[in-house]
Amino acid sequence: MPCAAAHSFNCTQVTTDLAKCLQSFPRLRSVKLDSCLGTKSGLKAIGNLGASLKELNLSKCVGVTDENLPFLVQTHKDLEKLDITCCHTITHASISSLTNSCLRLTSLRMESCSLVSREGFLFIGRCQLLEELDVTDTEIDDQGCISNLTFTLKSAYLQCMIYASRFM
Repeated sequence: MPCAAAHSFNCTQVTTDLAKCLQSFPRLRSVKLDSCLGTKSGLKAIGNLGASLKELNLSKCVGVTDENLPFLVQTHKDLEKLDITCCHTITHASISSLTNSCLRLTSLRMESCSLVSREGFLFIGRCQLLEELDVTDTEIDDQGCISNLTFTLKSAYLQCMIYASRFM
């Protein structure tokens, strides 16, 4: 794919070629890869981007695992927004790595990350700057949202929406 076309491509697969193309944008701060197939080598290459990303959207990105997500967040420690909605194979291991690495995180969307155990949500308490949290359709329940997430939110925009999926 020529880099000139990178502004308006329909991503179907995250490859090393895509990552090489993105390298040509040294001021790149936001990457959205919604619904792409993330190859192991492609996601690793995204982790090796020279730019420090502020926003990474991997929503419905097949191939995001406990093996590659920790690498991504450890190399992009300045992440402020991360969307891992419907990344069905990640567990508390990825959440632990994320919350240890990305201390500036203000938004975490992890709807339908059903393999993250209730205990995994304890790690989110490390994110003192968190303003948005979407845990819709996960293992956390209303009580866990109140007691386990004991951090202070700077915004009333906490989306502990597990109840929404139960009442719809």
